[in-house]
Amino acid sequence: MTTTDQPSASATPDPTARNAPNADDNKTHDQSHEADRHEADRREAKPDVVIGWVLAADVRDAGLLEVYEQTRQRLQALLREQFPDFAWRLEPLERRTFTTRGTLKPLDLLELGVEEKLHRRWDFALVVVPNELAPRKRIFAMGVPSSALEVAVLSSARMEHDAALSERLTALALHLLGHLFGLEHTGAGPMTPPDIEGLEPTPFSADQQSLVHNRLDDIADPRLEELHTRWNAPIFYWRSFWNDPKSIAKSVWNYGPWRIPLYLGRMTAAVIASLLVLLLTAETWEAGSNVATPDLVFGVTLSIIIATLFVFFGQHLDQVGRGRGWSEQLARSRIVILGTLLIGMVFLWVVLFVLLLLVSFALPTEVTTGWAGAVPGELPRLRYVSFMSSIGILAAALGGNLEEEDTIKAELFFDEET
Repeated sequence: MTTTDQPSASATPDPTARNAPNADDNKTHDQSHEADRHEADRREAKPDVVIGWVLAADVRDAGLLEVYEQTRQRLQALLREQFPDFAWRLEPLERRTFTTRGTLKPLDLLELGVEEKLHRRWDFALVVVPNELAPRKRIFAMGVPSSALEVAVLSSARMEHDAALSERLTALALHLLGHLFGLEHTGAGPMTPPDIEGLEPTPFSADQQSLVHNRLDDIADPRLEELHTRWNAPIFYWRSFWNDPKSIAKSVWNYGPWRIPLYLGRMTAAVIASLLVLLLTAETWEAGSNVATPDLVFGVTLSIIIATLFVFFGQHLDQVGRGRGWSEQLARSRIVILGTLLIGMVFLWVVLFVLLLLVSFALPTEVTTGWAGAVPGELPRLRYVSFMSSIGILAAALGGNLEEEDTIKAELFFDEET
């Protein structure tokens, strides 16, 4: 290395000097290593899965509050143990909205849970209360999961308040979370239909863990609202659907949309009443039998879509999580609800088609042929039945709005009453 004590114009530089490290080189080298280390830490960081633990009742019993806290910690530990690839957090929140006396409607608790989930950007939410839950189809209910809303409600009211209460609540919470993860009932493990006397935490099977892992991988991806701040509704909802179409389709199917016509009695009654009148009028036979095929196909499709949207907006199902801005979670919930309702209307059309076809064979052929203005022996029965089924679907939409709003919401939101 050259020195600066005796500078000389004829001095030749040391060839090794260019390779000697200086302060700037060291600083750049350290910064590069620091950046590499941060990048490695980022890649090794576990994706967060955040579950809200919401106490919705005004509980003042210190012992019960301690049990709820033990349950939260125990559940968090079990999830971390069974799914170590994710960073689990169960965030406690006390809302104390409801009194501890009396029976509570699960729908009110689910709506409270989804509001908090969207506001605090949780992935899931569990709402816990000491009250009895008002059942719709069972004698009693300990919990109600809603995979459409990604929220579940659990109650400790029916459980013996002894040393094992926390374990029983943990087992029930695991079962409800399994539904939110998209799992179905099995003969063993947490997804066994709960027995109040034999509730105890058990691990998910290897197959269930694989399914849950896939579901959580999708959840861990950045949300659409985190990628951009400005969206238009069609593109945002399309992207929300396309991000996880299989999970959305599975959620829709798990709701059993074919059961909707059976459970909405007022809607079904309105359809039957209207069709019984129209079936015996010559004008409907004439109109339905002479509709062109392209017009008929278009009319069938349009009637199903109109009926679906009429019930969806008429029952304020679009108001779930209202006022929360762009939210992929909220968009997914609305897509699941709308998809369930749409497929339910398709099944209703098929049921009406089959029933009307059978009834049409019971009417005198000579009479119906004359009503339709058809050539004897060439009655366009299928064309007429398709036309009438479409009329019935539109009547169903009107009848659907005769139903109580809570009835339709419960049918669309509840996975089950546990």
